Amino acid sequence: MDNYLIRELDWKQDDVTNVYDELPLWSSPFGLLLLDNFPIGEYDNYLDIGSGTGFPLIEISQRLGINCQSYGIDQWKAALKRAASKIDTLKTENVIIIEGDASKISLPDSYFDLITSNLGINNFENPLGVLSECKRVLKPSGSFCLTTNLTGTFSEFYQIFCDTLNELKFDKYSSKLNDHINHRGSEESTIELLEKSGFTITKTLKSDYSMRFLNGSAFLNHSFTIVGFIDSWRNMFDQADKTIFFGRFEQNLNDYSKQNGELKLTIPMLYVECKKNSRA
Repeated sequence: MDNYLIRELDWKQDDVTNVYDELPLWSSPFGLLLLDNFPIGEYDNYLDIGSGTGFPLIEISQRLGINCQSYGIDQWKAALKRAASKIDTLKTENVIIIEGDASKISLPDSYFDLITSNLGINNFENPLGVLSECKRVLKPSGSFCLTTNLTGTFSEFYQIFCDTLNELKFDKYSSKLNDHINHRGSEESTIELLEKSGFTITKTLKSDYSMRFLNGSAFLNHSFTIVGFIDSWRNMFDQADKTIFFGRFEQNLNDYSKQNGELKLTIPMLYVECKKNSRA
């Protein structure tokens, strides 16, 4: 029996409040897609790749129960510190955090019944290396489940970005924009990468969600935009052109928002479930 009969988590206490007030909005729709579909079983060991601040690692660990030893691996030190604080606060004692490179996992072959990755594959520095390790440490009967956003993310935003480049005759930046847009995989390229890495696809699901803003100014100044996106856009431009472009671009976004009543950005999502291909 777990200690749930005596365990207390007071929502009025700062540390408990901090844990429950931290779920990242960007990753939660993908996480919900994962939570709705990953196969549940009486597992011995579970691994989350790119576990970050602990979502969905901690949630899945609790859903699988205390007899399943759960692991998360990431190189993001600040996020791992946050995840460790959550684990300590929630007393989820069946979760182990590993600071390290997921292309070099220091655990035995065929160790895990389940491996997940929420929004990781577009951000792996060495995706083939990570996937090769996932195949190595996954049991022959195990499942590898991932979610990712696809090419087409923020399509409305990038169309206005492209139109603004054309308006200003900044054609020299078009290839940088295309490279940035296309670094995200398609459903086909994601499946191809997994199959190339020795996995057999058993299930795919596509979905999407929207992020809504008053206008372009609100979006460009949003904290998540600053954390996750703005550098890649700013760094496309020579210093002399940067202010010119963003002044015009922000106005174009705001004009579009006024015409449409809001700035609504689409994010396409993909869930993939696969098995280890023993013939690969």
